[in-house]
Amino acid sequence: MAAPLVNGQAFSYVQITPLFLGVPLVSMSSITYEETQEKSNNFGTGNRPVSRGHAAIEATGSIELSMNDIEAMREVAPNGSLLQIPASDFVLVFGNPQNIQTHVLKNLEFTNDGGTGTQGDTDLKLTLNFVISHVQYR
Repeated sequence: MAAPLVNGQAFSYVQITPLFLGVPLVSMSSITYEETQEKSNNFGTGNRPVSRGHAAIEATGSIELSMNDIEAMREVAPNGSLLQIPASDFVLVFGNPQNIQTHVLKNLEFTNDGGTGTQGDTDLKLTLNFVISHVQYR
């Protein structure tokens, strides 16, 4: 007898629907995004911290796309440059039927543009780095 699924269905990559400028980016082969914040203890008298300081929250990431989606974005970009696309929200829908979640990468702007190709490539891909103001998890 098979063991029951105690925690239900796991989230998987095939369930992600990425939307940017209202268009699904079906060629997305990877995405990474994170928010980081430096936190440090502040010391006074004695050998234990008396408070904790918090620096600004930085939010960055990268996405790997096929040339098909990159060129589609160029069609709406000023002068065809991804660097000139105004800050826009990037929506990721995690379509787990048991627990649908949405992450919104707020005010995304790309920090690089270009192209790449190597002999034998059957799908030209490019990794685009970006900055965001924050991630809206709920």
